[in-house]
Amino acid sequence: MHEVIMPKLGLTMESGVIEKWHKKEGDKIEKGDVLFEVMTDKVTVEVEAYDSGYLRKILVKEGEEVPVTEIVAYIGEKDEKLPLDTEKKGKPAKEGAKLAKEEVKDTGKKSVTEKEKIEKIEGKIKISPLAKKIAIDRGIDINKIGKGSGPGGRIVKEDVLKFAESKGGEVKKESTREKSVAFTTDIKIKSTIQLKGMRKIIAERMSYSKTNIPHIVINAVADTTDFVKLREMAKDRLSKNYGIKITYTDILLKICAVALRENIEVNSTLQDNNYIIYEDVNIGLAVSVEGGLIVPTIFNCDELSILDISKKRIELLDKVKNEKLTPDEVKNGTFTLTNMGMFGVRSFSAIINPPQAAILAVGEIYDSPSFVNEKIENRSFMNLSLSCDHRIIDGALGAKFLQRIVELIENPEMLVM
Repeated sequence: MHEVIMPKLGLTMESGVIEKWHKKEGDKIEKGDVLFEVMTDKVTVEVEAYDSGYLRKILVKEGEEVPVTEIVAYIGEKDEKLPLDTEKKGKPAKEGAKLAKEEVKDTGKKSVTEKEKIEKIEGKIKISPLAKKIAIDRGIDINKIGKGSGPGGRIVKEDVLKFAESKGGEVKKESTREKSVAFTTDIKIKSTIQLKGMRKIIAERMSYSKTNIPHIVINAVADTTDFVKLREMAKDRLSKNYGIKITYTDILLKICAVALRENIEVNSTLQDNNYIIYEDVNIGLAVSVEGGLIVPTIFNCDELSILDISKKRIELLDKVKNEKLTPDEVKNGTFTLTNMGMFGVRSFSAIINPPQAAILAVGEIYDSPSFVNEKIENRSFMNLSLSCDHRIIDGALGAKFLQRIVELIENPEMLVM
């Protein structure tokens, strides 16, 4: 009997929502067949079977969320006896169970199995992701639970719930997740939609970011007069020669990449009290999609020309539109750019996209009179807002980085087209 588990499709993925089963119980399965679709915090991914046989039991229904590495189904011979407790969805995978995916760390130097990564995160206390999540929600100190009932003394969901019932720990009287909302009848309600899928995951990630990452926000204004002229000149030339329309975002991506290379400390993350500075400059571009937001990555952005960046952006946006993005195209970003200028937004502050340490928010380009050489001229400007993780990026470092971005916007001839 083979266990089918929820794969970990990214370093930050903690759970996934099964959007659709492509097979039903009793179906014959061949290795490589698509079993189900998973909605992660970034993309929808098709999960293939790693074994042949028959789909003997589905433990998780469509629309349900499951922590990574937990069992969602069983594949076996047609008349093979099912394991005990098969009705219990989300059951932790056995020790030594075959995992659906191995993933390379950011360093790219060593392949690490899901089991090894989970045990490293948990440290000395063995606890399943779901059990850990419940304990956090209920304010339970997992150090007081003791040995769990799972394999090797691992703490599982039932252990946490049993401990909560015994009132032996610091338990909140009412879980935030379980609290029902009382709607007043004095106000007419058009609709009530429970958060799920991408929107639910975005809500959780943004809540985590604002709760756990102390933001420092630095603002600046850049004169974009020459920036606009350069784009107009490049747009016509590159459109004629390559059939590609260069956008302001393409140039901004290049500017961010150059500034990050020169201020590499901003190209960083804080993980397990380790201040990690990345060598690769991989910039994520926030893209609005139906039902949420997605951030595809342009890798080694500092090594690309503006033309190559534009080509890559167009390719990624086409995949976003057709829902063809792969997990590899939305992971390992080291910095994020979000541009709302096309919506007429003049300025805004963005929430950091964990585990990154900074994000740049860009507003629309607008005209305003300005003093130039003691004369009043009509110039164009752009408001910039840099949000940084203040635990590792001090105000001076963030200001220096933002200052360099402003300098490149105001003197775009410094960029190599």
